[in-house]
Amino acid sequence: MLAQAQTHATPIAFDIPSQALGAALLALGQQANLEISFVPATVAGKTAPALHGTLSPLGALDQLLRGSGLAFKGDGPGRYIIYVDKTNQFSAARLDPVKVYGEQVGERVFTKEEIANTPTSNRDLSSLVATHPAVRTNPGANSSQNRGSLNVEDISFHGSSPYQNLFQIDGMDATNRIDPASKNLNLQVGNIPSNPQSYFVDTSLLEEVRVHDSFVPVEYGRFTGGVVDAKLRRFSGENHLNLDYRWNTSKMTQQKVGDGEENSWAQGKPGYSPEWKKRFYSAVGDFAFNEKTGAVIAMSRRESDITRWNMGVDEKGLAAPGQSTYRDSIDNFLGKFSVRASADTVADLTLKYSDRSETLASDLFRNTRWDNNHAARGISANIDHLFQGGRFSLQAGWDRSLSNRESNGDELVSFKPFNLPLYTAGGFGKEQKQQDTYTLKGRIDLEPLRTGVFTHIPYAGAELQQVNAGFERFQESYSYRRNINRDGSYQDVSKVRYLPGTVDVNYNMMSVYLSDRIEWERLALDAGVRYDRETFLGNNNVSPRTRLDWDMFGSGDTLLSAGWSRYYGSQVLETALEAEISRLRRQVLDAKGKPVANGGKEYFVEYKGLRMPYDDEWAVSLRQRAAGMEGVVSYVHRNGRDQWAKTGTDQSGYQYTNEGLSTTDGVSLTLRTLEPWRLGQTRWNAQASWSWQKRKTNKDLVEGYTSDARDPGDFVLYNGSQIRAIDLPPNSFHQPQTASFSLIGAWPQTGLTWSNMLNWRSKRDAVIYVGVGPKPYYLDRYQSGQVPAYWTWDTKLLWQPTFARNLEFTVEVLNVLNRMPAVTASNPNLKTNRSTYQSGRELWLQVGYRF
Repeated sequence: MLAQAQTHATPIAFDIPSQALGAALLALGQQANLEISFVPATVAGKTAPALHGTLSPLGALDQLLRGSGLAFKGDGPGRYIIYVDKTNQFSAARLDPVKVYGEQVGERVFTKEEIANTPTSNRDLSSLVATHPAVRTNPGANSSQNRGSLNVEDISFHGSSPYQNLFQIDGMDATNRIDPASKNLNLQVGNIPSNPQSYFVDTSLLEEVRVHDSFVPVEYGRFTGGVVDAKLRRFSGENHLNLDYRWNTSKMTQQKVGDGEENSWAQGKPGYSPEWKKRFYSAVGDFAFNEKTGAVIAMSRRESDITRWNMGVDEKGLAAPGQSTYRDSIDNFLGKFSVRASADTVADLTLKYSDRSETLASDLFRNTRWDNNHAARGISANIDHLFQGGRFSLQAGWDRSLSNRESNGDELVSFKPFNLPLYTAGGFGKEQKQQDTYTLKGRIDLEPLRTGVFTHIPYAGAELQQVNAGFERFQESYSYRRNINRDGSYQDVSKVRYLPGTVDVNYNMMSVYLSDRIEWERLALDAGVRYDRETFLGNNNVSPRTRLDWDMFGSGDTLLSAGWSRYYGSQVLETALEAEISRLRRQVLDAKGKPVANGGKEYFVEYKGLRMPYDDEWAVSLRQRAAGMEGVVSYVHRNGRDQWAKTGTDQSGYQYTNEGLSTTDGVSLTLRTLEPWRLGQTRWNAQASWSWQKRKTNKDLVEGYTSDARDPGDFVLYNGSQIRAIDLPPNSFHQPQTASFSLIGAWPQTGLTWSNMLNWRSKRDAVIYVGVGPKPYYLDRYQSGQVPAYWTWDTKLLWQPTFARNLEFTVEVLNVLNRMPAVTASNPNLKTNRSTYQSGRELWLQVGYRF
């Protein structure tokens, strides 16, 4: 249930008779203008004492809950959640929520229970939020081509860059900003695959995930897309240990690839995985050391053993193809240690560790393998203190994000034996890009203040960051070609020396923000402003955030919201590293094998004067609650400006500009249950969503800051007609319409929980480059390739036997009906079909034990 109205701070004269606790809380919410969230079953059978006299609203709430075994916690301006006090003071101190009814406008909360019940494959953040109406993934994200991989896909909010989202873990920045667009898996010097998420978190270890896509609060900055804020579990006051083992294999998965990709896929080349065995292990321990201290320790290992073809050598020295198993694994450790210093003060110490390592090989490289690694680790401490008139929090931490590539040699040589085929062997040793972030942040929330007819709910905060980023080559390495003569003599040509060394870029970031919610009768204005100063480019950015709420009938059931906000993004540090890394290169021999006197190659990259990219957002939302249901319809318009682009050549040098731009319109509709539907002894929760997006852009989102931007006045040929380049349908991170429906049923008497997810994707026009047009303009020529609409059904059945409640068995089937349509279109100029297909039916089995 929900008691909702506006919030006032001054003492109020209460006159609430003794009655059922639920009714008393509703009465208190109406008289004190508080929003109080609770589950009816939590207050069922409890009676509240009579409340007469003048008290502060929070004092009155405390009296109503006294002796009930329940407690409360603030959850934003004027919002409070009722909690279960299980065994001790620590739990009673509002640390373990039961459920929140209602989310802030523009916010979506994935609770621990919802995460556990959602059918998924690799249990990563991108897969969890992929069904969000504002989110788009790249075509092929769920394809058969590389289903054995544990890689985490990129996501885009409202058509914004997938490299300009903000990821957080327990309030600390967890975003990798060195070179997140680097995706090439092949063995090349200087090439280090990366990802915008620093931590590849196993979502089964989390308490909740909060997603903000519009009306984003002012405390969040350095993004233009959306915010994904993961929260770790805090100890409950009881001792528990959960153990799980989960597995899947390629034999339990249906796959389909295009004719033109069949050979690469069958050989398991980088980016392909035909055969695999996945095994996931996880353990979550909830420990109470005493009444005031405890910890939650969560860890997991996810591994996939993938079969790939490689190249060896036989006794005659000829190439001998073979097969081996190569591992892709992700290790997670998350620890949160908590101390209740007093009734008003809580302190946490958080430890984080994530390490992904993927070993690759190819039939084109003899006796060669390499590891692409992506890891992060961090430590943070925070203190949260309630004082007379408000709340203060202080947080400090360090996070390291790194990506490296390590190969089993420091010379990559292409051998050309006499009268034998060319082959390549060796490697470039170890190269690494690393980002260290030191953060200090504080925030103060004041109790509501009354000025005349207005109520103010203010808060303010500040954040300091120091970022040290760099590239390191750990050893000297070479690349060259060796031509071997009949008599065994040889000549080396095109030899390049890569010097060991480091390249660094350091900068500081300072942010301050202020927000005030001003309430008057049925209107409320959220007005905030954020100021960011960074020393990398010397930019000073001011981000206004506004939202006006109108409680149309005064009941809290019908809320109309509208607002305008600006979101400034963040820098990509590869811009500063690129030129300096190139200066660690020396040409030793030319293509004829002659020594090069001065082998240093001048390489210029200009990025001075760059401005931070930003998105301007206009948004409207209508929320309606009735009959235990909530519906939200929203419209979001985004103008993306000053997006980074790169132009130039190796010879002339490169320049980064602010010429990228985009415009996105989106409409979404969401329906969900606020209270479970009851059918006999079963309970059912449902949620449905539909969204539509239209986007125009002069850049490709996949290439991001690494590609040039077309001039808005440029023309191209599309299906034989001349159009503006910006009017071309987008080809990446674009799906005109999506829809999803989830239905979760529980039958407590039998220990069964059945989860279902239906996902629908509309048809779309893929854009395919087919060459250059005729004289005199030689315009780039494109052709459409239609990708059909399709839908999938995922299901998950969990059973906790009534005779052994500690045991838990799970069967999960993704794409039950085995629908495998093409999700990308093949180029008509190619002789073979290179379309990518949706992954087919996929079976997962899991067993768990609960202590």
